[in-house]
Parts: sequence; C-alpha cells; structure tokens
Amino acid sequence: MRCKIGYSPSIERSRPTDALHHALLAEQLGFDSIWVDDHFLPVPHMTECGFAWTWMSSALQATDRVFFATAVTAPIMRYNPAVVAHAFATMGAMYPGRVGIGVGSGEELNEMAVVRGEWPHPGKRLEMLEEALSVMSKLWTSTVPTSFTGSYYTLTNASLFTRPEQPIPVYFSAIGPRASTMAGLLGDHLITVARNPAVVRDVIFPNFEAGARKAGKDPKTMERALAVLYFYDPDHLVDPEAMKVSASEAKIEVAGEGSQMELWHSAEDIIQRIEEWKRLGFDHLIFGNFSADCEAGLRVFEDVLPHVI
Repeated sequence: MRCKIGYSPSIERSRPTDALHHALLAEQLGFDSIWVDDHFLPVPHMTECGFAWTWMSSALQATDRVFFATAVTAPIMRYNPAVVAHAFATMGAMYPGRVGIGVGSGEELNEMAVVRGEWPHPGKRLEMLEEALSVMSKLWTSTVPTSFTGSYYTLTNASLFTRPEQPIPVYFSAIGPRASTMAGLLGDHLITVARNPAVVRDVIFPNFEAGARKAGKDPKTMERALAVLYFYDPDHLVDPEAMKVSASEAKIEVAGEGSQMELWHSAEDIIQRIEEWKRLGFDHLIFGNFSADCEAGLRVFEDVLPHVI
C-alpha cells in the first residue's frame, strides 16, 4: 500500500478563508488528503473555531481531486449520529470517493459546552461511539425505513433519501488497547496520534489487527494513519525550551517520547521522520501545521513530497 500524505489546515488558528487557501495550495503541491478538526471550542490559545462540515463542503467544491475527512468527529453527544450520517451522506453523494469521516469518543471541552449532564467516563463514551456507528451504518446502507432502540440512540422509521454511491470510509481514532481493537472491529481504517514506537508496535497495531480479523476483515487492506502536529523553523529562531513552555500552556507537548509537536528546520528533517514512520508501519501521514509562517510551513512540502510519495 502506497503511503499517503495528508495536510490539516487548522481552522482553530486560521480564518476559514485562509484555511481554504491552504487547502487549495496543498492540493496543488500533491497532497493526497485534507483533514479538518471538528471542534466547537478551540484548544487554549487558539483564536478561531469554524464549523468543520461547512468548511469541508466549501473546500470540496473549491478543489478537484483531493480526499477530505474530519480528524475527528465525535458522533455521541453534541451531534446525534443520525445527523452525522445525514451530513456525510450528502457530501459523499456530491463528491464521490472524496469524503471520509474520522470518529472518536470526544473531548470534554467541546461536548460539555453545549450538552447537559456529566462528562461520561472513557468506557461509556466508547460504548456510545460503538452504538453511534451502528446507527450511522444502518442509515448509510438501508434502502428501507429503519427503526432502532439502543441504550443511547433511537431511530423511528428513519431513512436517508440521499445516499452516496460509494461507502463513506470511517477512520477510527485510537491511542489505547480497547479503542485500537474497536478500530479494527468497527472502522475501515485506524487514525492515531501515538508515535511511541513501542506503543505502536506492541499495543495499537496488534489490537487493531486482531479486531479487524475478528470482524472478518483483512487488516492489510486497512490504512494506519498517523496525525502529527509540526512547527517549521527554517531559520532556527525558536528556542526549543521556550517553545516547550509555551506549548505546555496550550496543553501541547513538544519534547520527549510523548511529544505532540515536531520541530523541523528543513525538508530533510521532514523526509527523515516520514521514512521512520513508514518503517514503523504507518501508510497515511497527516500533518497539522502550527508554524509561525503557515505558508512557509506548507510550501516546504514542495521539496518533501517528490521524495516520499
């Protein structure tokens, strides 16, 4: 399976029109996919938070070939899964083969801002996500009105009259053993932010493969996507220690095995890391640009993509 390279023009730090400009440029540069964060509130210190589905629809219309997906949507609380299924079915019908959805169990910051009650524990949220995906699948595949009564969601003679010709691929977000197994069981592909080689090799991939085989699927046909945040600093102006402090305030780690952000100074730095992740077993790499100069942080891939695709 050829390694795909994706780009995420954050709509949490860029105005929607600026993010659209970057999506257009990413397609021109040769990226395979564009991913959009699906949040109601931005992470601390970010200044924007556009609505992912509105932006995604506009970007699909403005581009020609690139694949789009959310990273990720939580179809469990602020979204009813039937509404999620409806939205993505419509986009899939309009842009065949170019629409996917990343799904996860959500974050308290985004869900509890608009939902009454207490924040469910992780196990319950995974149960909700499993049932939500069942609801979405029923609506995407059923040609007759469907009724369903679960522990969390209900359908009563529900049907999608506008459905895509091609299935909507589901990228299941996972960083632990249970979610990794569920990714194989319930998803079409895996997406993770985990980059610790031991965790990836010994926990995430084995559980993902076991879940896929249990569901009668061939894990070799399923993508293993890694989402990475990066800061491009070609002039070596950033003090890594100062950046570590700043990122800590924003709850983003920059150094060590658990780091969430890469600091790169050249195209060669990026190529080296891509090759490392490919050897680890990832075949879809998604890059979220947090560079001070977003345009430069994107255009550097003009010197990267020819060497890694």
